This record gives sequence, C-alpha cells and structure tokens, in this order.
Amino acid sequence: MPTIQELERKLQSVRREVRNLTVMGMDPKQPADQLTLIKQLEISARAEQRLRKRALDYALSRTKS
Repeated sequence: MPTIQELERKLQSVRREVRNLTVMGMDPKQPADQLTLIKQLEISARAEQRLRKRALDYALSRTKS
C-alpha cells in the first residue's frame, strides 16, 4: 500500500494535469479534432483525480482507526 505522502503527491500531479488540460481546451486556436482529444483527456484525468482522492481518503481513514 502506498504511503499517504505518495498518494498526496499523485493527487497533486493529476490536479495539475487537469488544470493544464482545461487551459489547453480554452485556446480558440486549437483545431476541432485537437479540442475533442483534449476534452477526452480532461475527462479521463478528472476520473483519475476522483479515484486518487478516494484512495487518499481511505488511507487517511485507516490511519485514524
């Protein structure tokens, strides 16, 4: 099982990825096919973010018990 610090680091990393993809998706100069790909990547990164948050919450709850 990963440590809490590792889980926090991975969560922060995916949060940065979501933020970067969101900004990239707002660029009006991007071609339509590129915007579609960026949006799909953002959706995937947001799903990963939710799962990493759940993993961190679970690890924190186990340490408190």
